[in-house]
Amino acid sequence: MSSISSLMDGRNNNFNLLRLLAAFFIAYYHCYFMALGPQMDEKVYVGLYELSQIALNFFFITSGFLIALSFTRRSSLLSYFVARVLRLIPGIFVLSLLICFVMGPLVTGVSLGSYFSSLDTWVYVPLTTALQPDRTLPGVFTNNLNPNEIDAALWTLRYEMICYVGLAALGMLGLLTDRVKFGFVTLGVLLAFLCITFFTNLRDIAAINHLVHFGLSFYMGTLAFVYKDKIPLHWLIAVVLSVLALLMYIYLPRSIAEPFIILATAYVVFWLAYVPRGFLLEFNKLGDYSYGVYIYHYPIEQLLMQYVGGFTPLTLFLIALPLSLICAVISWTLVEKPSLALLPRMKRAAVAQPS
Repeated sequence: MSSISSLMDGRNNNFNLLRLLAAFFIAYYHCYFMALGPQMDEKVYVGLYELSQIALNFFFITSGFLIALSFTRRSSLLSYFVARVLRLIPGIFVLSLLICFVMGPLVTGVSLGSYFSSLDTWVYVPLTTALQPDRTLPGVFTNNLNPNEIDAALWTLRYEMICYVGLAALGMLGLLTDRVKFGFVTLGVLLAFLCITFFTNLRDIAAINHLVHFGLSFYMGTLAFVYKDKIPLHWLIAVVLSVLALLMYIYLPRSIAEPFIILATAYVVFWLAYVPRGFLLEFNKLGDYSYGVYIYHYPIEQLLMQYVGGFTPLTLFLIALPLSLICAVISWTLVEKPSLALLPRMKRAAVAQPS
């Protein structure tokens, strides 16, 4: 059986495609809130919520792996953090500008004078860009079935940034290249997870619960990077782990099943990313559109509900998805990709400076 490291051949993987599909599912999940609001059936909500958690786990697992790879290739801690900021922040900044100064004035239910005289309007861009996305704008989406929420999908990005900081700490301590020490850290992480989950009420606090859950997913991806030459990839292992995780989800308390579900998700992710080849690899030539879909789909769905309405979740998804994808392509081409190109230019400029 081939290991992860033996299949790591440059950009010949399916991560971009898989992340885009995960973003599509998150967009579909949110369509239920937009189209049904409080009328959504509780059983439907629970099922979709669990599937959405797996999709979000996927993002954090892949980030833990790819960002660990990125850290080991960076020349300095500053370079690492600049790269992370350039990947996340420019896209959100442009999006928040468009929402606040283009969409907001067009859709607000209050006068433009009231809109632009409100403090909420002027703090929207800086706070949203600073990964505090739970902001409202005067009169925007107040009468939708999912009222006042403008781009609630951005809330996970603050946890992503926290994970980046945690990974930097591991890297600076040399743990990403020392498998023995990393093994001891892993035991500590699992012990901390067990103590917090089973011996405290800390996970009743939403922020801590999200941090533990997403942090464990991110760490699982980092663990896969550290032990990449020891982890074999085989479809049978993926199937067995998936069945075991499903059985645990059905028959065991969620707190017990949670780490096994994340483990199975991680293994399936890496099998799908590295084993299927052929024409799938051609997708990498198009670009990384998943981030754009993730950050643009929510306001687009809200716009459709405000101006058209009456959608079923599936109909809303089928209309909103191509619009979100168009925005994602534009964002990648005009904002995200040029922003990522700034780092090597900054390095060349720094080298060229006289000492």
